[in-house]
Amino acid sequence: MSEFWKALKEFKSTPAKKHYLTFDKEEIEVSLQQYLEVTNAGIENFEYKDKKIVRKKRVPVEQRQPTLHSADVGYHFYNGDPFWVERHNRGGFEWRIE
Repeated sequence: MSEFWKALKEFKSTPAKKHYLTFDKEEIEVSLQQYLEVTNAGIENFEYKDKKIVRKKRVPVEQRQPTLHSADVGYHFYNGDPFWVERHNRGGFEWRIE
């Protein structure tokens, strides 16, 4: 019985498992809960910013809206009204989806 108590005194518990995520070739230690959240949703949907792991903002394809941008060849508007096109020429604007 003395061997049992001796073995119990010398017993070392198994250390807690560490979980890591890799962002831009940098390994970051995270909690189990955060590891499961990221791996279940997909690591491509998260990014590492300011020493925090945050979810990327994704806009569905159906919700993407075109915006006006300067262009080499584009539309010129009457009184700056984007719904009244005067001509399509050099140095105008074009609608672009980003």
